[in-house]
Amino acid sequence: MAVKNTEMSLIRDALLGARQPVTILSHPSPDGDSIGSTLALWGILRAAGVGVEPVLESLPRAYAFLAAGLEIARPPVDLAGKVALVLDCSDLSRLDQVGQSLAGAVQVINIDHHLHNECFGDLNYVDSQAAAVGEIIYRMFRDYPQYINPRSAEALYTALVTDTGRFSYSNTTAATLETGAALIARGARPNEVFRQVYQGRSPAYLAFLSQALAGLEYYFSGRVVLLPLERGLLSRYELEEGELEDVSDYPQSLADAALAIVLRETADGNTRVNLRSKGRNVASIARAFGGGGHNNAAGATLPCSLAEARQLLLKYLEGEEVL
Repeated sequence: MAVKNTEMSLIRDALLGARQPVTILSHPSPDGDSIGSTLALWGILRAAGVGVEPVLESLPRAYAFLAAGLEIARPPVDLAGKVALVLDCSDLSRLDQVGQSLAGAVQVINIDHHLHNECFGDLNYVDSQAAAVGEIIYRMFRDYPQYINPRSAEALYTALVTDTGRFSYSNTTAATLETGAALIARGARPNEVFRQVYQGRSPAYLAFLSQALAGLEYYFSGRVVLLPLERGLLSRYELEEGELEDVSDYPQSLADAALAIVLRETADGNTRVNLRSKGRNVASIARAFGGGGHNNAAGATLPCSLAEARQLLLKYLEGEEVL
């Protein structure tokens, strides 16, 4: 846990007692945790009578059910005279990627579970042992059940399910499962979350997957498995960002794979790197390239082509104990 942490109760009281509107921000390419936590907190604060605005760079189709009937702002937004609540974001460079500045905010509150959070807020709560930001949010407000309706509980459950790989990753603890049970008791529907998030694939996704997996590359005697996703392939099938969220599960599922790498070309010519491992600390690899994340799941964006990114990563790994 970060040494600059503010007591959880002080952050909760600051949010519930906010006299200015609260704007909720998170990292670019939002995932289940950032989306679920954002929408859950919108519901919790709204139920408490606090003015609140959710901001997400995008909302993948798989998570649209959490936001039914809700208008969501896109970054950048003006924070003048508002409280900026930043979720699931380890550093300000992540906000910079979507052009979002914290200038003008009367207060910045930072809630996260990444190991190397920079504690950039006026108030910070960072717990790297938490499975998801959604788990932190539940702990923060569990003694205020009047503010957690079934919709907010389902959003927090979604955050928990997706960031633990359906309760299968090493970040799943007894406390995580207890939180999941408590959210179900408060109205979350596990079957509906599973159906929406994992059973809404498009035919284009399966066609894409058959092409993509044929291009798997093996290095270091198969201990490193790399999946290159070139821009042409992505454009051919017109997939949503969210449909690629768990594509790294496939190379990681190989028995001999110690490290799975997904390289994805972006429209602006950069390469997004997604790293997954079964034990090795991949956050250190991501940090070497300007990124970050968790021990077993991390990522970075490299300002170069996919071919150059592949070369840089493999050269770096030659000096690492990944095998």
